[in-house]
Amino acid sequence: MFEGDSVHYWASPVEAKLCGGEEIVLVGAGNSAGQAVVFLAPYIKRLTMIVRGAGLEASMSRYLIDRIRSLDNVDIRVRSEIIELHGDRAGVLEQATVRDNASGAISQLPARHVFMFIGAEPNTAWLNGCLALDNKGYILTGLGPADAQMPAPLPLQTSLSRVFAIGDVRSGSTKRVASAVGEGAAVVAQIHSILGAATMT
Repeated sequence: MFEGDSVHYWASPVEAKLCGGEEIVLVGAGNSAGQAVVFLAPYIKRLTMIVRGAGLEASMSRYLIDRIRSLDNVDIRVRSEIIELHGDRAGVLEQATVRDNASGAISQLPARHVFMFIGAEPNTAWLNGCLALDNKGYILTGLGPADAQMPAPLPLQTSLSRVFAIGDVRSGSTKRVASAVGEGAAVVAQIHSILGAATMT
């Protein structure tokens, strides 16, 4: 309901302008989340970070943590998560319901926009034994075809020649939606290469 207007998966100058003077919520605790907080803070009234873990130290670089803690208009809520979003009938976000997972306490945050910077753990266990994965579970690409139909490996090609991987799930990718979109466009040409080679054989 709120996607496309109030829920965002990246932070660019466009989103910063939309958020001008507003109270916003950002979910995540990795470096991309930290960079987004630092970028958005000068534009907005107040930003609340929602962090599932006990703090930022396990997942964010020290320099970003120090920058964030120096910002007067940024609050950090640890061991917490958003459980519900509320808005008007026109789809304009007004509040986020947040649960403190340590105490069980429920609170309401005013929020015109929510930024999502989560998903650092791949859900690929079901692929193990089918595709080659790295030691963190991300799909390895650029390995080359298994059937030797192509003369050289393609950058987004997995260990199965006709299976490709893009976006966050790919090992070595930049974990951002915009990067996934770019890879999605690039993979089309690589798929055509595979199909063209199959037609010629």
